[in-house]
Amino acid sequence: MTNLKDFQKFAKKKEVIQEGTKEVWCYTRVSSKEQESNYSLRTQKEAAFRFAAAKGYQLVNTFGDTYESGKADFTRKEFMRLLNEVKKTKNKPYAILVYNMTRFSRSGGQSIAILNELIIKYKVHLIEVISELTTDSAKGLNTLNTRLLEAEGDNIRKLEVSIPGMKAFIRAGNWLGKAPLGYHHIGPRTTDHERYNREQRITINDTGLKLKQAWQWKLEGVPDYIILKRLKELGVPITLQKLSSMWRNVFYCGLVTNRLLDNELIEGHQEPIVSREVFLKINQINTKRPQGYNIEKYCEYRPLTGDILCYQCGRKMSGYLVKSKGLHYYKCQKCKGVTISADTNNRNRMGAHDLFIELLSSYELNQEYSQILKDQIIRIMNMSNSSSKKEESLFKKRFTELHAKKENLEERFAFGDIDDSIYRKYKSKIDAEIYELKEKYDVPEIDISNFKNNLNNVVDFTQNISKYWVSGNTDIKKKIQKLMFPGGFYINPVNRQYLTSETNQLFRLTSIISMTSGCQKNKIPTKNDEDYRVVAGTGFEPMTFGL
Repeated sequence: MTNLKDFQKFAKKKEVIQEGTKEVWCYTRVSSKEQESNYSLRTQKEAAFRFAAAKGYQLVNTFGDTYESGKADFTRKEFMRLLNEVKKTKNKPYAILVYNMTRFSRSGGQSIAILNELIIKYKVHLIEVISELTTDSAKGLNTLNTRLLEAEGDNIRKLEVSIPGMKAFIRAGNWLGKAPLGYHHIGPRTTDHERYNREQRITINDTGLKLKQAWQWKLEGVPDYIILKRLKELGVPITLQKLSSMWRNVFYCGLVTNRLLDNELIEGHQEPIVSREVFLKINQINTKRPQGYNIEKYCEYRPLTGDILCYQCGRKMSGYLVKSKGLHYYKCQKCKGVTISADTNNRNRMGAHDLFIELLSSYELNQEYSQILKDQIIRIMNMSNSSSKKEESLFKKRFTELHAKKENLEERFAFGDIDDSIYRKYKSKIDAEIYELKEKYDVPEIDISNFKNNLNNVVDFTQNISKYWVSGNTDIKKKIQKLMFPGGFYINPVNRQYLTSETNQLFRLTSIISMTSGCQKNKIPTKNDEDYRVVAGTGFEPMTFGL
């Protein structure tokens, strides 16, 4: 017959904390940067050390000592460092000391789940110093879990009081938080005591004056990567992501928006860096969306997108695909009936692409006039170089004047004749003008002898421009379009005719040679509003091949 004593060795024993193994850690936290400099953190840490000494614990590690919001647990760096250290360390502490449960977390149910994982999975308890409650007992665990829920409730009640005031603050035209790049911020909510003021004032600083130029470059169509390079040279390093975000931030055109206001826009007190008209133009606002088809910005089947314009309103036409038919179209979003198929359809109505090929063909030079074109290009280049030398002397004169102004400004600032704000304002303006001058005029002189060796390529391009477009990929097609017609080209879908307002100077020249040489065979009717005179010294730029 068996005896219970035979099974005694299998019985579970109550876990006993051995003397000398009661190692504990400590976690401290404040919720804002202002509190970091007061005595709160020191008070929490000193209380933890006194408690550990009184209870015979050995406090061996501390975490926190900084400001971190208790609303979101997994975004707190020190809090996550604490949890990760618990998970990976072999010698786990008996408990973690916190001054009170609000310092541990204010996330309610989420913090309870974290606490239960610490206890059940890692055998690490939590002790609230001010109450001496510990999760080592069921009653203590229940009470501390309740405190965590109360902390979340306390947070909610605070928000119920503070949010209406924050909304009122924003609706008064103020900015909540740190002002965007380019602005100097003083006011009642700034964390820098030197910038504190009872009323908020947000003014454009030295960086903002340089960003004004960036907005102008964007309006002129300068690519973002070039704008980044120019800003860096002006002393404003900025990432591509931040620059892209800036183009869409209405703060820069004098408005204020915030998630608290739920899609509401407010007239701000700040000085705008860019006008609202320019802001909308840069962002190409268009609230109307066509139905029944999908719009794509760039598509290999619609390479004219971005360059093809409505002949009625001058807007860029959108490209879209009618899935049910498998056909591509270009459409004006404003003007009714201004739609044209991308490709020639089965009714023999020429599509936009075939019409564009004919347009390019109309600019191609007959082979028998190749030498005339070469002679004329060399003549223009010689005259252009002569004109460039005159411009260079003017550039050097203005460049010297600006440097003299800058030195004078620096000298006056050094001797205290002008204050810092005036110095930075006018120094920024001078630097921007110097940079613009260098961009515009500081260009290497074209080597005429080398240019003559490439004339055959130039002539070949003028004779086969339509073939290059047809055989090229989407990127090459778009480069040819921009090269030929920098301002785009208009389409009249009724009479299937393109109209152009600006044509590359090289192809204006081929048109003149063709007309004066009687070479107008089989040219399609196109309208061009430009004056075809070729004026010496226009700064003709040679074509770039290998597009």
